[in-house]
Amino acid sequence: MGFISGLKGVFKKPLYTFIIIYFICIWFLILIERYAIPSAELENFAIILGAGFVLFNIMLFFLSFFMSIEKIKIIYIIILLVISYIIAIVFTDDIFFPTFETFFVITLIVNQFFTAFFAFRLCIDNSTKLDDYFYKKEKYRAVLRILEFFLFMFIYIGFFFLVRAFISAKIHPFTASATVIFRVIFWVDIVLMGVVLLRAIIVKKFAAYITLFFLLTFIYVMYIVFDYLYGLSAGSSNEDIFYVIISFIVDLGLFLYIIGTIYDRIDYIKEKIKLFKVQTIALFLIIMKLYVQISKIFPRSDLSNYVIFNEIGLFLIFIFFILIFGIHSIFAHKVKDKEA
Repeated sequence: MGFISGLKGVFKKPLYTFIIIYFICIWFLILIERYAIPSAELENFAIILGAGFVLFNIMLFFLSFFMSIEKIKIIYIIILLVISYIIAIVFTDDIFFPTFETFFVITLIVNQFFTAFFAFRLCIDNSTKLDDYFYKKEKYRAVLRILEFFLFMFIYIGFFFLVRAFISAKIHPFTASATVIFRVIFWVDIVLMGVVLLRAIIVKKFAAYITLFFLLTFIYVMYIVFDYLYGLSAGSSNEDIFYVIISFIVDLGLFLYIIGTIYDRIDYIKEKIKLFKVQTIALFLIIMKLYVQISKIFPRSDLSNYVIFNEIGLFLIFIFFILIFGIHSIFAHKVKDKEA
């Protein structure tokens, strides 16, 4: 898979390895403070640790416009890190507080956009790869692709009604919210299915992968829905460690997928985006993600409304990608020189 080769390339570079592992450690420490060992001392330590690392990455971010940060000598990296923490210790409040709400909303939107887009790419890439594999089996191509279409359609429909029944039975106070979400995803899928069938009738080309795509996107939507319902019912005060671990694994997996995919397309990005280097884009994403995670424990702000805003925004952006780019992929997807 492309993102895995991209991640391998990232972790061959000591500075990037340090940045990503350090970031994950801070992220994990924040979760420990919020849900396992809440204390003022640990909270302050996490904020300073995160603030210093935000500044460190911002410095590298601006340097990346003028030079390759991989070529910076380790002594200068250490000096930058020390300076960042000195500033963070003295000016922690100034880093987060003056424009906190405005900047936090901006970082949320950036994270929503990239997370939704790459979640969509993960769903479409995996569904089309399976379809490509079946397409190459010329002898059994038609049978395999028809079986693929109907098998995943039945699994998707069964899973759809099972989850809807569970939400109706177990999360009664928020059934109305979930029902709206179900209606949105249902009509988006109907539109895409209509496009697939019309294309099959008019040009005799069949996107058999569409039902697997429906299933994968529905699974991710369910993650967003449960995150949303979790925030409504409990907010940040809930201490369900099992849920926190699952959410952390999903978010971390998507983050690594985004970084790996970006580095896997390094030549394409160099060719198409002249102004920004791959390392600049990656550092920008890390800064945004890190700022959001640290801000969640910042003592001066009540973030319960932002948690809900994050889930609703992520859902809407993800649905937008499913609808617009989903239709595009139906017409654009090709197997070698032939359309699937």
